[in-house]
Amino acid sequence: MKIYASATRNEGFSYIEVLFSLSIMSMIAFILPGVFGVFSQLKMVDANLDGDILVMDIIEVSEAAEEVVTNGRDMIAFETERGLEEYRYRDSRIIKSIDGKGFITMLFDVVEWKISNEEEAVSIRIKTNGEFDETIIIRK
Repeated sequence: MKIYASATRNEGFSYIEVLFSLSIMSMIAFILPGVFGVFSQLKMVDANLDGDILVMDIIEVSEAAEEVVTNGRDMIAFETERGLEEYRYRDSRIIKSIDGKGFITMLFDVVEWKISNEEEAVSIRIKTNGEFDETIIIRK
């Protein structure tokens, strides 16, 4: 008489294993709506990083500038070691160029770009459609 052993086990999961996995899934399902509720109440911060980068760039360039030139309307330029760095307002954008080359749009949706040229300083007021509204004062 020969006895054959089966190589496969088709027993499945035990009752305890199934109960344990169902209890873990029910805990997760109970906690998830509360987690989603907390995140849905948080407001997204509308950070205008483009405007902040523009302000930091103008300040950095003005500190390194040997001379400040403006036409009083839509252009301010700084003579630096890199060349003539110019900021110009055109078509609701502020565009930067160095020696008239490499035009870079620094800020979009600009509704106000006002340059006031005084004896000791130049002030630039920049306002966009969003929340960005800054005045930069640059000493000559």
